[in-house]
This record gives sequence, structure tokens and C-alpha cells, in this order.
Amino acid sequence: MCQASIAKILKVGKDKLIVEQGGKRLELKSRLQDVAKGDYVLFSSGIAVDKIDKEEAEMIGGSGC
Repeated sequence: MCQASIAKILKVGKDKLIVEQGGKRLELKSRLQDVAKGDYVLFSSGIAVDKIDKEEAEMIGGSGC
């Protein structure tokens, strides 16, 4: 089972996000509200599941799987 990974939002589109994680750009499906460029999200299996603040993202660090 995979854990959620953390990524920084680069671009917000309709029902999708372009994010950076570990130096790679990824496209995630998303229905999250109130997210913007520069925010951090938790994602799993290509789906953004929650927005987190920068301090929490730095504290958690790393990636899931």
C-alpha cells in the first residue's frame, strides 16, 4: 500500500493540477477547492487528496512511493 506523497503546485487547471515533486513535473486529478500556485498538496495514485501548509510539507518531507 502506498502512502501519500507531497508536491508543490505549479499550475491550477480545471479538475487537474500540474505539480513538482522530487524535481519531476506531474499532472494530478483534483477536485480540491481554494488551491493556488505555490500551495502544497498530498497526493496518491495521481489524485490530489488534501492541501497542506508549507510548514507541514517541510516537516513531513520526502515522498510516499
